[in-house]
Amino acid sequence: MEQNFQPTGFPLELKVQELAPRPAPQVLSSIQDYSMTQTNKILQDLVFIRLPSSMERDLGDFHIDPSIEIPVQLPAGKDSLESTEISIELLVAGMLKIIAFDPDHKNFPYYRDFVLAVQADAPEELNLAAISQEQKENYDFAEELFLTVNHLAPQSATFINLATFYSKRASLDTSKGTSYDFYQQKAMETLKEGVTLFEDDAPLLNELGFFHLYQGNVEIAKEYLDRFLEVAEDDEKREHVQKIMGDINNKLNNDKLLMQAYDQIQMSKEEEALINLEDYLKESPKVWNAWFLKGWALRRLQKFADAEKAFLACISLGESSSDIYNELAICALETGKKDLAKNYLNTAVDLDEKNITLLSNLAYLHLQDEELDEAREFLELARNIDEKDPVIVRLMNDYEQTTGEKLSSPIVQQFVNTAELKEKDKDKPFHIEGTEEGNDLEVPFEEDETEE
Repeated sequence: MEQNFQPTGFPLELKVQELAPRPAPQVLSSIQDYSMTQTNKILQDLVFIRLPSSMERDLGDFHIDPSIEIPVQLPAGKDSLESTEISIELLVAGMLKIIAFDPDHKNFPYYRDFVLAVQADAPEELNLAAISQEQKENYDFAEELFLTVNHLAPQSATFINLATFYSKRASLDTSKGTSYDFYQQKAMETLKEGVTLFEDDAPLLNELGFFHLYQGNVEIAKEYLDRFLEVAEDDEKREHVQKIMGDINNKLNNDKLLMQAYDQIQMSKEEEALINLEDYLKESPKVWNAWFLKGWALRRLQKFADAEKAFLACISLGESSSDIYNELAICALETGKKDLAKNYLNTAVDLDEKNITLLSNLAYLHLQDEELDEAREFLELARNIDEKDPVIVRLMNDYEQTTGEKLSSPIVQQFVNTAELKEKDKDKPFHIEGTEEGNDLEVPFEEDETEE
């Protein structure tokens, strides 16, 4: 059973593993050329026809204009069609290709309106099909469908869905090579396009902010997350972003030296960062942010005992966060103190109970020690947050192989107030359906009548 123990990193984007330093993706001409080449190949199986004049008519508010050429999708293996072979399905398929891959086509508005006139619920149906194809790992077809939906009926959600799909494809390149850069670039451009179109849309601003935070581009992330906070409603997501922004602002402390040290760590220049941090701590020994950065740099240099001391200094200064305790857990684990690592992680989970990284780390450690009840407890908590998370899926498989037990749907803890239940169902008896007719069990709620 192999599993990577996940540091949450700094700053606090808690669901992702710590990344090697990566600059903001740039628009690369080679990527643009590649994308254009792929689009040209995709559109090669289209031919354009004109409908006969007898087809001119109105479909609701849409007018069929026979003078406008219509793209037709050639069936696989064919390079031409007889007129008798042309069907409405091939016409719609051809127009959907243009909608997906050539939104600047001169007749794009006409094709879009044509498709919606023929099938008003096309965006919803195509979105379901896109999700299905992604789940089947038919990624090229899924991309075509997500693109079609986004161009056919653009909404905030369609841009986010498409960007999320591109991020998923990027993650498949575990070497973080050309494919990773290509799809991360497409994810960023998709979100930027959505923000340009919908301006102060809270979900898009949130997604783009966290995208840059994931990439380590803190200042750019702060720009978008600040805009998000200006327009977002007061809800749990807004509170979460405020906490993240507070952590970023506190940790960086608007101090150029700390920022420089942070950037140096991101660029794998930990030794240089430590020199700056030592200078900073001589002047400001009670700034916990600096101790955290020092611990982070030492941990990345695998100087785990020294790193642990630095993180403990954060706690001695009154700071208590799940991020610190997760780092302490890593240090304890690497110095052979697994039980202490579990204790640190338990504290981290108490501070951030919805953090799937912490829960999966703790489930992994218990599973590794064959503490199966504890492993199951934290695995269920993580599954309730996101049972499709790749780390959770791998842990579920490991648990099943270790125990021989097949995991069903996640277990959800529910707490019932008996007094409220009695009041609600006072006139309805407790009922259990019997296995045969006539042997059902019914028990009415009755108040205890005890005499004083």
